[in-house]
Amino acid sequence: MDIELQTAAVALCVALPLTFALRLPTKTGRRGEQMPRIGGLSILGGFVASILIMALFSDEARRLVGDDRREFLVLVACGAVVCAVGARDDFKDLDWRYKMSTHFLAALGIYLAGFRIGETTLPGGGTLALGWMDPVVSIFWVMLITNSINLIDGRDGVAAGVAALVSSTMSYIAWDLGHDLIAMLFAALAGASLGFVPLNLPQAKRFLGDSGAYFLGFMIAGLSIAGFVDTTGRVPLYIPLVALGLPVLDTGVAFVRRYLDGRHPFKHDADHFHDRMERAGYSPRKLTLVSYAITLLFCAGALLAHTWYKSAGSAIVGLAVLAFAVALIVLFGYGTSFWNSARVSGWRGTAAGQDL
Repeated sequence: MDIELQTAAVALCVALPLTFALRLPTKTGRRGEQMPRIGGLSILGGFVASILIMALFSDEARRLVGDDRREFLVLVACGAVVCAVGARDDFKDLDWRYKMSTHFLAALGIYLAGFRIGETTLPGGGTLALGWMDPVVSIFWVMLITNSINLIDGRDGVAAGVAALVSSTMSYIAWDLGHDLIAMLFAALAGASLGFVPLNLPQAKRFLGDSGAYFLGFMIAGLSIAGFVDTTGRVPLYIPLVALGLPVLDTGVAFVRRYLDGRHPFKHDADHFHDRMERAGYSPRKLTLVSYAITLLFCAGALLAHTWYKSAGSAIVGLAVLAFAVALIVLFGYGTSFWNSARVSGWRGTAAGQDL
């Protein structure tokens, strides 16, 4: 993995000074101060610059990028658009429908360029052909991951660190599957994220902002579709899904609890995993470290699922990951919240009335 490690190192060395140079204040942050929150620009810069630098000095990197130049350019262009819209929101709030429309068009763009699922391998070795549902599932996947990284970006250091851990894990798995370009791009994303993290840890001097969170989520989503194709041409999507366990779980819980409470699923609230950890008394640093620890466990599950790919072991890992996810939901009190929500209380009241 020499070229991947070199790419990550270059991305880190570019992103770190760019992050430090981001001094332009944006809209007021969570703590009431004006803080530079367009971290996506430094991550985008570190990502793109590292690939260009590697292609300039490495024959292997130049060959890898050259072989898939069109797909690479489309992915970067669509990612840059997502980042730019996020940066606009970092200065002045945009309507969620405008942002979601942009994410849809960007996802459609990379789908048309060949970033698609097609047929997926299931835990244990079975397969599922998506057929006419392929564009729906592929675009939904990209939009889900794009927004899930944004949703966990509620406390210092969490989203950028989680993205670095997930990207590093995916880089190794893509390399092991023989997808050298995707492994290098994931490594660039991990390095760029690590270049941002030092100034984003509590108390943060720079914020990731929508520009950074959306860009990281979009790139992870797109690369995960392209990078996890096995020798049969199928995408074992459950592997990146496991690695992304924390943001995906947080997003799923957010939508379920908002629905059960009768609220709009896209409206912001303060009841995510990081919010509950803070209310439970976690210090900012402990909250960040616990988020990293949870992500490391999910990433370990992804590595085990990859190691036991197409065997009963992957199904066992899947069940273990599911049990871990349920345990997190219960541990953070969401099971009680669901049970006492407006809709469930109404359903229980109706059932009780019928029993009488």
